Amino acid sequence: MSTPTDLPQETTQQPQGGSLLGDRIIAVIVTALGAVLLFLAFGFPEPGQPEDPGTAALPRLIGGALVILGIMLLFNSERNTFLPEEGTRLRTVLIVVVGVVYALLMTPLGFMLSTLAFMVLGLLIMGVRSIVRLILVPVLVSVAVYYLFTAALGVYLPSGVIEGILP
Repeated sequence: MSTPTDLPQETTQQPQGGSLLGDRIIAVIVTALGAVLLFLAFGFPEPGQPEDPGTAALPRLIGGALVILGIMLLFNSERNTFLPEEGTRLRTVLIVVVGVVYALLMTPLGFMLSTLAFMVLGLLIMGVRSIVRLILVPVLVSVAVYYLFTAALGVYLPSGVIEGILP
């Protein structure tokens, strides 16, 4: 005679922290938004130069990515492959808040200082505790990006409070 523990049990895994239906609804919405963006982007005027990608290039790229990612989410929602680890919601919210503050402080503080602060806070939120990484990486990236955009590409980035110091 077999006991109930000897019988194979069928288990269905439900996504943690959300429902399968919710994932599918979000997947359909993301796919639909991407399709609408693609449709609207193909109505943009053609570029004047043959080598110019034109104003529709970025919306087409984003729309295509949204369609692809939405379809991936739709077919992979049962596998829990897109679910974040536990505890990442707070980190995600904090990064978004720090990003908004970064954007607001870009003009008054300037690119260099606001990027340094954003990167240090972002690294701290992600769990980096090495003093060398918290100082060296933001300084090198901020300086490199600033000079790449201003010197090599000729793009103006706000200098902010350190305007007289930067060349």
